[in-house]
Amino acid sequence: MVLNYSLILQHIQANIGIFIKVVQAVAAIVIAYYLGNLVARRLGKAIVDVKPEVLHNFERLIKIIFTTIGVAVALTIIGIDVSSLILAAGFAGIVIGLAAQQVLSHLFSGLSLIAEKRIRVGDIIMIGENTGIVESVGLMSTRIRLFSGEVLTVPNTDLMSSRIYNYSEPKARRIEIPITISYESNLDKAISLIKELLEQDEYILSEPPPIVFVEKLGESGVDLKILFWVPSMNYWEVRRRIVKEIKETLEKAGIEIPYPRRVIWIKQLSNNIESSRNMETTS
Repeated sequence: MVLNYSLILQHIQANIGIFIKVVQAVAAIVIAYYLGNLVARRLGKAIVDVKPEVLHNFERLIKIIFTTIGVAVALTIIGIDVSSLILAAGFAGIVIGLAAQQVLSHLFSGLSLIAEKRIRVGDIIMIGENTGIVESVGLMSTRIRLFSGEVLTVPNTDLMSSRIYNYSEPKARRIEIPITISYESNLDKAISLIKELLEQDEYILSEPPPIVFVEKLGESGVDLKILFWVPSMNYWEVRRRIVKEIKETLEKAGIEIPYPRRVIWIKQLSNNIESSRNMETTS
């Protein structure tokens, strides 16, 4: 069998353009696939404190998006018109979007929460009148374990539109303790004892320094305000302990923490009434 090399060469030359396009198309898909994996891994490392299944779904979504873009580029290189496919996909997307508008809203809100890191698993947050610990941040909703024990599930769209107070975000928190001492007690001594107690506590920050001042003169005594800063993670522990220690310190020093009381003056009208009656009888 005799091979016609000239004919083979002509065939290769005639189809070299198609071969190059096929190579370019395959390269586009491979590059898009590896780019998707790279971006997914980088985002996976950047996003922490998220449930593994949520992170896995997010990475998978990124890979699908990049691979789809790669396939579309490959089809265009080969010469296949993808405009009709894009148009059909657009109509399908509109229909799906209208049918699942609320679901997509929750989904994008969840992605936004994860990307912005507004809250993380383990954070202590307050939404409205509800305060608790974040148990999970999903793509559709967020679960919060309230301090009262209940589990509150909040749709991510509601979470995005609400004011979120994150008590775990700052490194330190200020504690405010109001206290009242009687008017008869030594005010300067009470303030000095409280400051000394606060300065000796290892969890209370020296900067900014603790402050104790007279807030107002109340009905039952002198109202003091105590302000000091502690690490966020020790907030409740320190607050409970310091309130107890302040009471014990003041009682030991003989400084009275009064009950609510009022001083009532009663005019003695009985003698005046009796005198007026005697005058009427005499007249």
